[in-house]
Amino acid sequence: MSAEFIESTHGKKQLCYLGYRYCFKRKNQNGSEYWVCVKCTATATSYSDLSVVVRDEHTHLPDETDKIVLEMRKNLKRKAIEDSGPIDRIFEEAYHIINIKSNDLIVNLPSINTLKNNLQKHRRKTRPPVPRSIEQLPLPLPDVYCKTTQGDWFLLYDGLLGGTRSLIFSTYNDIVYLSQQQHWYSDGTFYTCPSIFYQIYSIHACYDGISTPCVFALLGGKSEEIYFDLFAIIFRKMMEFQLFIKLRTITIDFELGVANVFAKHYPTVTVRGCLFHFGQALFRKFVDIAISLLPLHHMLWGLQYLVGIRPNYPGIQTFLDYYHNTFGPFSRFLPHMYNHYRNITPRTINYLEG
Repeated sequence: MSAEFIESTHGKKQLCYLGYRYCFKRKNQNGSEYWVCVKCTATATSYSDLSVVVRDEHTHLPDETDKIVLEMRKNLKRKAIEDSGPIDRIFEEAYHIINIKSNDLIVNLPSINTLKNNLQKHRRKTRPPVPRSIEQLPLPLPDVYCKTTQGDWFLLYDGLLGGTRSLIFSTYNDIVYLSQQQHWYSDGTFYTCPSIFYQIYSIHACYDGISTPCVFALLGGKSEEIYFDLFAIIFRKMMEFQLFIKLRTITIDFELGVANVFAKHYPTVTVRGCLFHFGQALFRKFVDIAISLLPLHHMLWGLQYLVGIRPNYPGIQTFLDYYHNTFGPFSRFLPHMYNHYRNITPRTINYLEG
């Protein structure tokens, strides 16, 4: 069997031979290389023809999984550096693959916490520290944060929007695709936003029922001035690329600042409010004023009252028929099952959802 050379997790050259692993000690005058076992004092000499001569007896059994584990740890390290995803996800994916291959491999791995800490350490060595304030954010941004995983330039703009530093991300192809679509969606999210910014604002293009994210912006607030600058830069980039803008409608989440920007500066674009957000807003008010908490003995009266004042529209009657057949007094799900007027225990199973 010929010698096989690999790198350790620290980048050092190592020799694998007959189930044993050796670390490099020195190069001999005749060109051969001298190695010492990583687990005992046994030594070996390798030659240019990949032959190996073992000088001493090992004090332990050979372990073929040792090399596989080392390669897996190297791959984990490489992925932690190249992939910007969470360390937990990277580790769990690798751990799942290892578990499928063999339980023996898991036994030979370091503890989960040790592996995760090592991956975090390797990532920190190759990336700048996470800024704790907008002032600590590098200017210009390092290239690692300006390109996609395919190497395309992703940073569209880095500068002031409404007087606060903001970042806009989009590739050339995304801008081209966005300009070609007549219908856009836009929305802001706060939960996943980096702490030094106020929100992540995204713009999607809608075509043939498919929504495609095209622009992501890290914004320092939600003022009308910020939104004006944001859309002005996007439209300016499209004109710089000599693109024909086909936008006709944009659907938003009832953000007044965005609505004002289009009403004042882009009046030919129709602004629509998201039906889902509209329903959420009505339901929140519905809950706030406790309409849903009608006493049980008043529910039949409440239903009869609504039936008596209903407008003459077939869809309303269809809805009332559905309620009566599914949740009415003589249905399979009687009102006492969902009436929470006096219930102080949990009223939903939202904790289980998602």
